[in-house]
Amino acid sequence: MNKKEPLCSRRCVICAAGPVSDIEKLRPLLRRDDWVMAADGGIRLANRLGLSIDHIIADFDSVEREEAKGTGAAISELPVKKNDTDTMAAARLGLQKGFRDFLILGGSGGRMDHTMANLAVMMFLIKNGARAVLADENNMVEMLLPGRRIVEPAENARLSLLPYAGQVSGLYVRNAEYELENATLTPDFPLGVSNEFKDRPVEISFTKGILMIFISKD
Repeated sequence: MNKKEPLCSRRCVICAAGPVSDIEKLRPLLRRDDWVMAADGGIRLANRLGLSIDHIIADFDSVEREEAKGTGAAISELPVKKNDTDTMAAARLGLQKGFRDFLILGGSGGRMDHTMANLAVMMFLIKNGARAVLADENNMVEMLLPGRRIVEPAENARLSLLPYAGQVSGLYVRNAEYELENATLTPDFPLGVSNEFKDRPVEISFTKGILMIFISKD
């Protein structure tokens, strides 16, 4: 990286401790210049991916201190009794370091409460002006504030739109198999599940709420 390039122009990848069976499916999501943070047991996911860890943040309830020290990364130790999860603490630290683009790996697929907690982390990030994406072997989800987004077609994948923490209104979906015009999504009805891509980018815009965009494969 050019020494004059601001740190926040890079992406912060947070490796959490959730289960990942097929590590190869995550590799295409990575970039050469990613700044990698491991949240406690996420050290093992980073190691499986062959990543050089830049920073470790942990209360060491799922990884040993010696294992963390062996990576050569900077370490921030957390108290065991705390309000933040390890992943939330990692997100806070990333924001403090100037990052505004985050990818969370190992944040889903295990305990459902941990997955829901990581969705809360994503909401925290976007409300602090950052982009937040959570990905696993079969899914990629991004959380958005009102605005417009172009989604490129993904092979053998479905597109789902779900509201988070309330309703989404003024929603337009164009160039998908099922289009919407000034629609409202509510938390009690999964209207936006399993849409299909066509041969061109999908245009999504909405005026109110928090929208989750899922790109998922069976």
